[in-house]
Amino acid sequence: MKKTPYILTFVLVLLHGIKPCDAQELKLYLGLRGGAGVMLINDQLTNLTTSQGVINVNNYKYGGSANGKGELLLGIGRFRIGYQFLYNFSAPHITPDGYTPILDNSRNTTYYNASRSNIFGNYLLVELAIIDRPHFALVPGVAIGSFSGFKIDNDSHDRVGDYYDMHHPFSVGGELNAEIKFGRCALLIGPNYYFFALQDKANSGWHQYQHYIGADIGLRVNLLKQK
Repeated sequence: MKKTPYILTFVLVLLHGIKPCDAQELKLYLGLRGGAGVMLINDQLTNLTTSQGVINVNNYKYGGSANGKGELLLGIGRFRIGYQFLYNFSAPHITPDGYTPILDNSRNTTYYNASRSNIFGNYLLVELAIIDRPHFALVPGVAIGSFSGFKIDNDSHDRVGDYYDMHHPFSVGGELNAEIKFGRCALLIGPNYYFFALQDKANSGWHQYQHYIGADIGLRVNLLKQK
């Protein structure tokens, strides 16, 4: 969350520095959208101490997921760049393990027993309209950033922040947006993929990888008045 002001400052500086651009080519998009899909979760641990001894673990979970996004993008011709905020909620299916991990309560929630996961992401979003017609555009995009969040324990319902157990959060995403344009507004719809990676603070051999696959629908508005 702390990186948000830096990304917004970058966008504002970029906006200030392109005064010579033709006003018809310059746009400032404000967008909101939401979608749903599936979240695939993979926990990888090496040399984990359990009641059966030291083992290596690959634990897989999956479940339904939904997200909401807010965006502020500067557009110059076919190119757009700016800030994206993402909120993602997922509810993985809990699969019982054949062993009892010797972990503190928060780590058990983080690794194995989380029934709900909440992610708050901040991204630099870059897009390019490969097809750009008066009333339609096809726009792939790439998002790079970081995130924070928390998980809810399946049994105790305790809330555990990812920052207690994890660090080095990294996320990257890809989108393919079809835009139906009318005036200064555009209706967006299309598939997207987001990857989330974390590492445990106490065990460098533990990593969690989450893969979101879904589709969005939303609306963008150009805040700059066109001539």
